Formats: sequence, C-alpha cells, structure tokens
Amino acid sequence: MKNVAAEGVIVVLDGTDATARLVSDLCCSGTRVTAVGSNFRDVVSVLSGDVYALVADLGDPEQWETAVRRAEARHGTVDRVLDPGNRLAVRAA
Repeated sequence: MKNVAAEGVIVVLDGTDATARLVSDLCCSGTRVTAVGSNFRDVVSVLSGDVYALVADLGDPEQWETAVRRAEARHGTVDRVLDPGNRLAVRAA
C-alpha cells in the first residue's frame, strides 16, 4: 500500500484564463489548492471542484498571513506558493 499525500499549494490569482486553468489542472491532479485573489471576480472564476478560494489584499502582510493560515488549516502544510502574475511583488516593494 502506497501512502502518497497530495501537496498543498496556494495559487495567487491574477485574473487570467491561464491561471484559472492552472488551478483546474492542479485540482485534477489531486493537489490541494487554495486560490487567493484580490477581488471576487478572480475568485469566482476558479470556483469548481475542491478549490478553497479566498479574497485578500495581497499588499497587506496581515491579510496574506491570514490567507496562508486558513489554507493550512484547511489543507495542511502549504508546500508551494505559485504566483504567475507576480502579484506578491507588491508586498516586497
């Protein structure tokens, strides 16, 4: 019996179809996905399957940390953060 745990990933939404497809593909592969967007429109675009979706101000460190804690509470350890649109760069500036 093989014990394989699916990884937990946070995908930072950027409003593009490519990122919405990334979320879908990850879910289909068994990855536990938390999608974090800065507005409801982006979040609604990925609502399907077992996506845990959150809205947060990505430039606010407290809101980002809350999103990460919620992702971990829902899915366990977050193994990766994928940010295709480089939205988290705002926090580093």
